[in-house]
Amino acid sequence: MAHIRVLDCTLRDGGYVNNWEFGEEAIRGTIRDLEQTGVDMIEIGFMRDEAYTRDRSIYNSVAQCADIIGEKKPGTVYCALIEMANYFPPELLAPCDGRGPDALRYSFWKRLMDDAYDYCRMIKSRGYRLCVQPTRVEQYSDEDFAEMVKRFGELEPYALYIVDTFGLLRKRDVLRYAEIADRLLPPGTILGYHVHNNMGQALCNAVAFAELPLKHTRQMDASIYGMGRGAGNLFLEQLALYLREEFGQELRLEPVLHAWDTWISKIFARLPWGYSTHSFLTAAAACNPNYASDFTARGLPAAEVWDIVREGLTGPDKYLYAAEKTEAAIRTWEEEHA
Repeated sequence: MAHIRVLDCTLRDGGYVNNWEFGEEAIRGTIRDLEQTGVDMIEIGFMRDEAYTRDRSIYNSVAQCADIIGEKKPGTVYCALIEMANYFPPELLAPCDGRGPDALRYSFWKRLMDDAYDYCRMIKSRGYRLCVQPTRVEQYSDEDFAEMVKRFGELEPYALYIVDTFGLLRKRDVLRYAEIADRLLPPGTILGYHVHNNMGQALCNAVAFAELPLKHTRQMDASIYGMGRGAGNLFLEQLALYLREEFGQELRLEPVLHAWDTWISKIFARLPWGYSTHSFLTAAAACNPNYASDFTARGLPAAEVWDIVREGLTGPDKYLYAAEKTEAAIRTWEEEHA
């Protein structure tokens, strides 16, 4: 049976919970625990053009990444993510030196695909393994997705992902995108899947993706206890146990549990994340998950939230969150139901 690769994104995607303020000891300790788990890739955080402190998993240089990684475990790929939403100037990206990230993931918006292609080409020219991360993949029709895969496939990336940013893809959607990518990706490129649990179906979709017969090697993202904003991500411990029992993969649970007990559970006690009705409703209406947090903080009942996300949030307002948009949507709903 095919090996399903695993990428842990706790220190990057999980950082939305605590502003990436894990603390230096926890960052280093989590990396060491994940190495012992046997995951294939460890994402150490974001690369952004902002002030650096060792206590946050946000870096503005390759040297900072190398320092926090320390001695690498042979066979493990270390990566960081650069996002179009927070521009990282190319002049800050030193060439790959083998000490810092081995791979860089680049997330981008569909409407700026030309810019994304140029940036991805730059990443490859600096010697990094390139991971292509098109956000909100549900925006892509089958034809659009096929064209995107073919275009970025010209760069022969290390991986190209199906990115379910809002956690709203159904199983049939994941499998449809996977079959398109499998048909069009160049040989040797990994097909990845980044899933959120907003609708409570992360593991179900992950299992379907793992069991679909494909030519390309697959990779899935997960985090310790699903750490991530709102409903969070796919649970690393659930995925590891499934792959161990069903695929015979050598993934150890004990280091994941150590990381949870030692580092992550303390964050959860202060700043809990996980599935909620509000997360489900905003995902079902294809809205940015930050709205769910806003609705929860305002104490809005679920039935009212459901009406607001369907009637008060429309067009681009659904995708680009702002507190004033929440207030305007509530006013619109209240006026219509006065």
